[in-house]
Amino acid sequence: MTDGESNRGRVLADYRRHVRQRPRDAEPIPVFPVLFGEAAEAQMREVAELSGGELWDARGGDLTQAFCQIRGYQ
Repeated sequence: MTDGESNRGRVLADYRRHVRQRPRDAEPIPVFPVLFGEAAEAQMREVAELSGGELWDARGGDLTQAFCQIRGYQ
């Protein structure tokens, strides 16, 4: 989980590079960012898209419901 603010460690450009450099036959590992607080939506959306995952929005205040939806995601 993250608040979406890159202030330490790897940055989005590092993740892009990692995804592009993995072998073509490597299975992707989907990432499901959950927006809450002051999350950086554009960055989290890109992480989801690059990984084949899905972006979930819990900024309405119901984090529990967002996790229930993710658990049932197929």
